[in-house]
Amino acid sequence: MTEIIFGALCVILGILINEQFRRISRIETYSSQIFEKRLLKYEELMKLMLDGFKTADYVMENIDLTEEKRHEMISTVVLSIAKFTDADTFFIDQDLGAHCVATFMGAEDIQKIQDDSKRKKEKQKIISSCNDAIRMIREDSGIADIDKFYKRMTRPKLNSPVIELIKKYREHQK
Repeated sequence: MTEIIFGALCVILGILINEQFRRISRIETYSSQIFEKRLLKYEELMKLMLDGFKTADYVMENIDLTEEKRHEMISTVVLSIAKFTDADTFFIDQDLGAHCVATFMGAEDIQKIQDDSKRKKEKQKIISSCNDAIRMIREDSGIADIDKFYKRMTRPKLNSPVIELIKKYREHQK
């Protein structure tokens, strides 16, 4: 009797282990295809964010633009990012997409601020939000981990006066 129970348990255990291996194999089969597609989408999102930052910086710095023109330019940026993230929610994290959409909102109003220190503070919020978005895109796409892997593997000696200044700036930001 115990042999029958033991045999049945072994069969059930074998089926469960086989199912687990089958699922792992299926995940491995599709993961490279999905990674490639995600990477392409995140690359496009990164380009939209960098182009959006150029426009936002121009809007925040240019005093000659009318209020309507500033609003139109930022709205174009925000809507293009929103359309892209909405169309590609299958590959792009929804929270990250929402952050990217909101990043440049309010940039059109910075020129209205009379107080220089407050204007600089609000501009810095836009810049920080954009930097956060770029960092999160790199992390969620997997590029940040791949860069760490390559640096551990190749151990490059990247050093120059400019790099030293950047490192000091980053330490100061923490």
